[in-house]
Amino acid sequence: MYTGDLLHGRKVIYTDESEITLQNVASVLIQTLMDHEATRSEIRGLYEYEAGAQPIFYREKLVRPDINVHANANYAKEIVEFKLGYEYANPYSFVQRAKDDIRKADPKQDDSRIARLNEMLYEQGKPARDLECARDFKICGVGYMCVLPKKEDDGSYAPFDILTLNPKNTFVVRTNDSYRKPIMAVTYAVRRDGVRKITAYTDEHIYRGSIWQTEPDEHDPERKVRWQNSAFEELPNIMGIIPIVEFENSYSRQGAFEAVIPLMDALNLVNSDRVNDVCQYVQSILWMNDCQISEDQKDSLVNGGMILTKSTADGRSANIEYVTAPLNQSETQALVDYMYQQILEIAGVPGRDSSTGGNTGSAILLSNGWQMAETQAKTSVMLSDQSQMELLKRVLAVFKISNVDADMKSLALSDVLPHIGRNKTYELSSRVNSMVTMIKSGIDVEKAITVVDIFDDPQQVTIDSLERIDRLLFGGGEEIQMDELADSAWSDYGTNQDPLRGEAVF
Repeated sequence: MYTGDLLHGRKVIYTDESEITLQNVASVLIQTLMDHEATRSEIRGLYEYEAGAQPIFYREKLVRPDINVHANANYAKEIVEFKLGYEYANPYSFVQRAKDDIRKADPKQDDSRIARLNEMLYEQGKPARDLECARDFKICGVGYMCVLPKKEDDGSYAPFDILTLNPKNTFVVRTNDSYRKPIMAVTYAVRRDGVRKITAYTDEHIYRGSIWQTEPDEHDPERKVRWQNSAFEELPNIMGIIPIVEFENSYSRQGAFEAVIPLMDALNLVNSDRVNDVCQYVQSILWMNDCQISEDQKDSLVNGGMILTKSTADGRSANIEYVTAPLNQSETQALVDYMYQQILEIAGVPGRDSSTGGNTGSAILLSNGWQMAETQAKTSVMLSDQSQMELLKRVLAVFKISNVDADMKSLALSDVLPHIGRNKTYELSSRVNSMVTMIKSGIDVEKAITVVDIFDDPQQVTIDSLERIDRLLFGGGEEIQMDELADSAWSDYGTNQDPLRGEAVF
């Protein structure tokens, strides 16, 4: 459980070893597992925090502990769900980087291999795996995916499997030098008896074995937890590359809501005390001055809500009233609004303020925090693009050892670029017109389709649309006007009128 300690992102795990062998793998694993334990504890706490197990539920109230409401507005889940929907709701695909480069013998080659690659990735459920991994690193700062050759023929077209690994039980070990190259990736399962079944990957080998902790010896003055291990077996890694890829949410390796945890805890505290204020007002303490009641009168007060008093013999009048000191709700609401706005701004989540009349799509994008959300999304997706290319490198490694055709085996990392789109309906009319203008100006069709960012799979759309684009734009030697092509595109939806012409839609 997260206890309110300050977090600063997940630790990068290093080793001083320059090579992992059967002789040193156990010692390196024990050393790195100790480093991983602190990170694992933080990851577990962040998952619980996002699920709603937050410090407000464990707050102790010293004054009137009988009134202790725990009002938890789960802002962490709000941030994570927005980031997932805004940045990763549309699937990743790969597009052709260039038609003319030093590797291609035919510069005019239409590279359909990338379309086939995307088909394989979709077949293996990569969009869902990407979203699962994105949820991991949006919560805890890091996520892990794995590509492995298929163990058996299941009738699918792709020769590989794509897996999303649990970040609590997975980590990457890097060399302790300027390169920081991944030298080993580790994933493990914890058995009921606490033994960890380890699988460690290097570029050349796979190591399997067990590691477990022992209880501190009562005769040991340092009272340290000891680690023990079984003998490890060494297997060849036929891929020739570590199959596990690490994803990062940011360079600080923090989750999407991690930086605003103190603000969220403070806001939960204020909201809880506001409800406590209402409860304490309803259950106010009754103050009696110069008044003494019997047990029967007390029962009458509790059950009937009424009591009779009279002046004392010396002429003093009895006084009965409730002791109340309610909060100033307007000032408290101003504090709540301020803290909530700070949370949204730091986390890069747009506000919920409604747009005023007459705003254009661009004005809406610049207001209410949408521009900040877009800026942070570009940074996050840039890091994801790098990891996606590393993941593709593993897919191409499987191609080399599988029975796919020579065309797919010849596909190189430099042939492709990762692509993911957002805001696909934003100013759609302008995008379509821009795409037509670029194509008519001689820009490559695939590049024009990719730039306007309308489709999930620009590569496949290009292949499916080339013949029609050529016919509509250049058929019969007569160019068709831009508006005619745009109207023709909209006719597929049963109308020649752009439904989004006017107010922008998000």
